[in-house]
Amino acid sequence: MVEGRYGRVPRDVADQLQRLLIGADGVEAFLAQVAQHAAGAVENALSCGLTVGATRSSELIGATSDKLAAALDEIQYDVDNGPCLTCLRTVTVVAVDDIAHDQRWPAFSRRGRQAGAGSSLSIPLTIDGGSVGALNLYSRSPYALTEEDRRRAMKFADQATGAIALARRLAEREARARHLEIALSSRSTIDQAIGIIMGQTGRDPGAAFELLRTQSQHTNRKLRDVAAEIVAHTSRHRRA
Repeated sequence: MVEGRYGRVPRDVADQLQRLLIGADGVEAFLAQVAQHAAGAVENALSCGLTVGATRSSELIGATSDKLAAALDEIQYDVDNGPCLTCLRTVTVVAVDDIAHDQRWPAFSRRGRQAGAGSSLSIPLTIDGGSVGALNLYSRSPYALTEEDRRRAMKFADQATGAIALARRLAEREARARHLEIALSSRSTIDQAIGIIMGQTGRDPGAAFELLRTQSQHTNRKLRDVAAEIVAHTSRHRRA
């Protein structure tokens, strides 16, 4: 057993989630599986959504157990408000007994009821007092989520937080790797364009880069896009 925020948590459940992460086909697929497990762990919850915040940006990673949870989470992202985001931002449990008549988030309440939601429960996912994300449970009926459901949801949150935090770190590493790959590709294209300009104009590398940068500014286009166009045009001309 390990001590969690909401009580003692079976170690084998937390280990099972970590094994699930290792075998999952990507971070989002893992989070979707966790959402499905959470919906099954709480008796009166029909659907579950997970919202995970990035550590160094405002970007959110979302995953859901089904279409209802996907619709409700998407509504909140769209209006930038609602129980899920309030839970994430305040690191507090947020319960909504009757979504149709809750006045805290009028836009979400109206659209959420239209989507078929009756009640919801959002549980913060925390490590060392810091917010990792929010576990969001939804039912189609008002007043459907009981105190026992809340207790089970809180225990599941403890079970899942460690694996979800690890998934977040993996997602951020994947994003950094993608950004680096794009940056290296852009640098290679820019270097090629500078070489072409040097060959065509006789300028040195610094002057060739300034010419490329000036064209980028005057056309209001990204430097790498202007460079790619020069490289592509030269390649077509050579083939012709």
